[in-house]
Amino acid sequence: MTASAYPRPFGSLTTVRAALSHLGESFSDQVREASVQLAPPNAPIPGDREVREAFWVLLPPDLQRQFFLRVAGDRRAWPRLKTLIGNPPYSFLRAEDEGVLRAGGICKRRARMAHAEPTATSYVEFRPHYEDLVGRQYRILHREGDARSVDERLPWADLASGAHFAADVRVRKRSLDAKRAALREGPIAAAGLALPRVGDVVALQLVPALRASSSSSSSEPLRARVVHGRQRAVGSPVARLVLKLV
Repeated sequence: MTASAYPRPFGSLTTVRAALSHLGESFSDQVREASVQLAPPNAPIPGDREVREAFWVLLPPDLQRQFFLRVAGDRRAWPRLKTLIGNPPYSFLRAEDEGVLRAGGICKRRARMAHAEPTATSYVEFRPHYEDLVGRQYRILHREGDARSVDERLPWADLASGAHFAADVRVRKRSLDAKRAALREGPIAAAGLALPRVGDVVALQLVPALRASSSSSSSEPLRARVVHGRQRAVGSPVARLVLKLV
C-alpha cells in the first residue's frame, strides 16, 4: 500500500471516541451486509477494505486491542474478522489473549492469535501517519502525557514541540534493482533503504491522505530525534522507536 492509498480522509473525526464510534457502526454495517449477501466466511464484500484501513489508521494499539476483544465477543463477527481486520497473529494483542479465538478459523495454517512478546506493527498491518524525506513511513502509537483515554486526539494530530512519542517505522520493500539504483543515486536516496538510528534527526510530514484531513495548515515538516530504537526482528524492515520533537 502506498502512503496516499487510503480510501477516504477522516476529516470529520477528531478524537479517539469519535473513531471508536465510527468503527463500531462500520463493523456492524459490514457484518449485517455480509449476512444479507450470504457471503461465505472470510470472503470480502464491498466496504470491507475501507473499514480495515480505518481500523489500522485511526486507533493506537491499546484501543485496537480493546475494540477487537469487544467485537470478538460477538459470534456474528467471527466470519468477518479476516476481511475487516486482517490475519493473525495481531501485533496489538497480548500473550494472555491467545485463547480469545482460534487463529485457524480466521486464516488457514495460522496457529497463533498473538505474539509471545510485545512487538512492533507487522509490515502488512502497517498504515502510516507520517513519512520522512527519504520515504520511510511512521505510525504514531503513543505520546508522552496522553492519558490513553477515548477523549484523546487521534494518534497523528497536534504533536507538540519537545514531546516524546512512540512510533513504528517501516522501510518500504524494494527490488534488488531498485536498491542498487538508490545506492547509485547518492546518500540521500540510500538513507531510505535503512531504518533510522539512535541520534538521527528525521523530518516528518503527514502522508498525503491525512494531510487533506488535518486541521493544521502548516506544510513545514516536524523534526524529531530518535532517542531509542528496537528492530522488530533481525533483518526486519520495521522497528519501534521513541522520538523527541525538536
